[in-house]
Amino acid sequence: MNEYTDQIAEYFNKVPMWPLVLLAVGIVIVGIYELIRRKRHAEAVNEYRSAILSTLSGLYPKPTNWPRNIDTYLCARLPVMQEIIENFKPDVAQEDIKAYNKDWDNYCHFCRAEVTDEKCIVADGNSGQEPNPKDKFHTLVSNLLRYAE
Repeated sequence: MNEYTDQIAEYFNKVPMWPLVLLAVGIVIVGIYELIRRKRHAEAVNEYRSAILSTLSGLYPKPTNWPRNIDTYLCARLPVMQEIIENFKPDVAQEDIKAYNKDWDNYCHFCRAEVTDEKCIVADGNSGQEPNPKDKFHTLVSNLLRYAE
């Protein structure tokens, strides 16, 4: 065992140290970068989630304050939502970008074309026979928020 340690010690006496120091510095820099990136991603996730929840307060997660003229109400908030979605897009995993865009398109389509006060009233009155726009809205927003996990 002693001859192995002597051989290793002699190797380090003959090899220049600058490549090892350079490698150590590189590893430290990559480690610091990774810590900063993870912290920034966690902040972006929290900001994204809180921005969506504050924009849709009263509607999500429980529809406690469902307004009249819901289609107008949601369409008025689409520019704010668009900004939130665009600001978070760099923090979405590359393999999820296509699904993220599709979920956003589904949400926009729902707000512009599918939800109306009449459909909500009919769905509330029929209790299960008609698809409930409130349930679909909840699903669409949940789909957008799943990227913030």
